[in-house]
Amino acid sequence: YHALQLVAYAVLAILIMRLKLFLTPHMCIMASLICSRQLFGWLFNKFHPQIIIFIILALMAVQGSSNLQKQWSVMGQFSNLPQEELLEWIKVNTKQNAVFAGAMPTMASIKLSAGRPVVNHPHYEDAGLRARTKIVYSMYSRKPAQEVKKALIKLGVKYYILEESWCVRRTKPGCSMPEIWDIEDPANAGRTPLCILMAKDSRPYFNTVFQNGVYKVLKVIRE
Repeated sequence: YHALQLVAYAVLAILIMRLKLFLTPHMCIMASLICSRQLFGWLFNKFHPQIIIFIILALMAVQGSSNLQKQWSVMGQFSNLPQEELLEWIKVNTKQNAVFAGAMPTMASIKLSAGRPVVNHPHYEDAGLRARTKIVYSMYSRKPAQEVKKALIKLGVKYYILEESWCVRRTKPGCSMPEIWDIEDPANAGRTPLCILMAKDSRPYFNTVFQNGVYKVLKVIRE
């Protein structure tokens, strides 16, 4: 049973990388069978079990040590000045309970570095989160600003982080955010994308409270 379950988890991990979280612990459970006298008693009769286990661990340690040395030798440096400016502004100018929304990679940084609540986070996934993210990403659709604003208010959003690059980025024809939304929301196809309008002038439904070369913080105006 456990062998078949291990195979099933391995197939899932190959198809969907994040599902390796099921495979890894099951592999550890199966690895413990190496100490089973019922399965490997014939081998233990010839060699002491502790010696066999030590040899296996030693062989694993050779490659493991090589991997560690390779990683320790990397002297990298990460710098994202626009995001650092954004995070510093958030920590200084917003309340601790101010709720943020925006692109999920940016939300992860805001949650981690600024400690502010966010409505969508890339490290969690369920039906509710997907529904909230769809509402948040409607800023990159062609929907009316008032409609998007009302949806954000229902989520409790106080600040929206707008990234114009998400609006114009296009890896291939039909793959920009507004074009994807045209499939999801054909009723508004042909209108100017809301993100472009917000990049030019966020009034009257939002106030621009911070802006640099990459990020624009829109404060949701509550009537």
